[in-house]
Amino acid sequence: MPRYVTYCVKFVNMLLSHDIKPILVFDGQPLPSKLGTELKRRENRERNKIQAREYLRQGNNSKARECFQKCVDVTSTMALELIKVCRARNIDCIVAPYEADAQLAFLAIQGIAHLIITEDSDLLAFGCPRILFKMDQAGTGVLIEKDKLFLSLGGQAEFFNDEKFRRMCILSGCDYLPSLKGIGLARAFKFFSGSTDSDLNSLLCKVPACLNMPTLEITLEYRENFVKAEQTFLYQLIYEPRQRKLLPLTTYPPNLDPESLPFAGRYMTDDVAFQLAIGKCNN
Repeated sequence: MPRYVTYCVKFVNMLLSHDIKPILVFDGQPLPSKLGTELKRRENRERNKIQAREYLRQGNNSKARECFQKCVDVTSTMALELIKVCRARNIDCIVAPYEADAQLAFLAIQGIAHLIITEDSDLLAFGCPRILFKMDQAGTGVLIEKDKLFLSLGGQAEFFNDEKFRRMCILSGCDYLPSLKGIGLARAFKFFSGSTDSDLNSLLCKVPACLNMPTLEITLEYRENFVKAEQTFLYQLIYEPRQRKLLPLTTYPPNLDPESLPFAGRYMTDDVAFQLAIGKCNN
């Protein structure tokens, strides 16, 4: 058994020892909205690989190891090896049509999963009720509950909702849209927590004035990409295992044409979606 499979199985065994039934969720196809982020990550991996080899030539094995760890890319072949081992033990596995993030959020929101265990902070913006971060092999981690997020951000419950938090995450920078220079989580929270404008386009134009950043430019392109990022969080395609078909994470409103959202994933036939979900095809 490959070492990476052994490593993952240790966590699975730990959960099973506490009578917790795990559902492993894997990334599927590349999401169009994330192509820029994936390209940047690929470049970073190559950069770290070059740096690691240089450290090896210098005899600095410790630094080389750090860089090699940063350039590891999890392939579909590696995922399938883990899926085979888990299936042999009757452990549920789902390959998402696109990103595991949205699939995990769906399982949590629907109550199919009671807790999400991840290292990806973007899961917070999807509206997951409970997420456990930084879990170790003893089962210890950091639990984040959506209903208590406003407390950690110093806000009041009546001025805090899913929409404001999602937009705050996007403004401060996420996988689907890079952050604006000088705007992090604190400033994004300050802006959206006090906002009342329901029109997103006009609201974003107020960012420089509200945050006292007169040199900051909110371009039309940025505003359009912000809308796309939010729509990706809301309408990314997921696999509905009970119906065996693809659905958007959030139901489309009547005035939204699904064909206008290719960046959030494209539909496929139910059979192809099923084969992908069980890891039998790489469509």
